[in-house]
Amino acid sequence: MDLEVTYVYEDLVFISHNAFLLRMGEKEPQVHLYFNEESQPDDRDIITKQLTELASPRGLQIIDSGSYVMKSRQADEQLDIHFAEKSVF
Repeated sequence: MDLEVTYVYEDLVFISHNAFLLRMGEKEPQVHLYFNEESQPDDRDIITKQLTELASPRGLQIIDSGSYVMKSRQADEQLDIHFAEKSVF
């Protein structure tokens, strides 16, 4: 997809421009996909499809799991990530 991994922290993989991030699932082949709430909604289906097509031959399962927002804490200059899980109804 010509995207750059900009940062890896524990089970999170941050992708260039923070349009989305990946979180490794508890079950090995699962990778959770979260879109930045500020990303373009029209691009999300395309990105999901591309990631799924790239992951499948590698034995990985992409799960569109919801969205996230990053907020900085002014007290210590750390970032907090808040996830909004998709409903599974």
